[in-house]
Amino acid sequence: MSSDTNASPSFDLLAELARFGLDHRISLNDPKAIPEFSTFVENVVRRALSQPNLLHGRRTEAMFESMLLSLGGYSLLKTEDNGDVHPNDEYLAPDFRVVLPDGTQWLIEVKNAYIEDPFRQERQFMVSGYREKLERYASATGGKLKLAVYWARWGIWTLVSPERFLDAAGNVSMDMQTGMMENELVHLGDQMIGTRPPLKLRLEVDPTTTEPVAADGTVKFTISGVRLYCGEEELLDSLEKEIAWTFMRYGRWRMDGPQPDVKGDRLIAAEFRWDPEENTNQGFETIGTLSEMFCRYYSEQTLLNQEVVQLLARPRPGWFAPLVGSEYDKKVLPLWQFKLYPRHSSTSQC
Repeated sequence: MSSDTNASPSFDLLAELARFGLDHRISLNDPKAIPEFSTFVENVVRRALSQPNLLHGRRTEAMFESMLLSLGGYSLLKTEDNGDVHPNDEYLAPDFRVVLPDGTQWLIEVKNAYIEDPFRQERQFMVSGYREKLERYASATGGKLKLAVYWARWGIWTLVSPERFLDAAGNVSMDMQTGMMENELVHLGDQMIGTRPPLKLRLEVDPTTTEPVAADGTVKFTISGVRLYCGEEELLDSLEKEIAWTFMRYGRWRMDGPQPDVKGDRLIAAEFRWDPEENTNQGFETIGTLSEMFCRYYSEQTLLNQEVVQLLARPRPGWFAPLVGSEYDKKVLPLWQFKLYPRHSSTSQC
């Protein structure tokens, strides 16, 4: 996902044209070069669009990169697997290189895992030879290999050290539950977020243009205002309203509504309400991890009826910064932030 939208695509296309010219023994100056290359590209793209697994895999890679931009827990992020690697029988470049704020370098291989049965989320992700090539590349370039898996059935990301999941043959297999316990995504900025339920969105009606409620219960109305609430307190601060709207759209709480507020035969307002499935009565409830919320955003932008309609969604660098920054000044909307460290780590924080 290059930030240089003007220069990079032209260089990429030129490189592909050069490869096409070499493979097909055609001069780049030949008048037939561009038409034949265009036909070649069209055929390649058509084949790619007919392969759902390929599209979901590429979408998942793009989602991971875009998610890291929103989480912001890195000092450098680079696509690693473009270009040739030599000798290619010994080395294989993982998908991304991430430099953490402390200088640690991770080489991250991304995998998409869609398993229909929601309660049997387990599969093999790397055979030994494939893993060894990735590890040799990571070691040779001063990094450590990591495996990022998107469990599509649940909309959950896990990021693990693959050596913790080796079987006797050196293959890497993992189930989602164990992956969550070993998840290292916290080091890239992921957190579990909590707030006080319920969250409410109230659509106020213009009484001058709204008709009385008809005998069959229908009514035509005009919205005159929108108000957001945390509990019974109205959110007035623009940042708190933006955060609450993010929770409403992409959090894991259940939405109910619209519930009409009627006085006599007049509709006063319509209200939507978001509550957790279960309430622990501890003053707050978790509404999801940042990575989960981002997955819902990305799916909203790129999927239609579970089919891929776009590989890319518009990136949102620093999207979650207001939720995790120490400078957040709570007025009405309280936030609880939990950093979930892997079980092999001695660090825990909330």
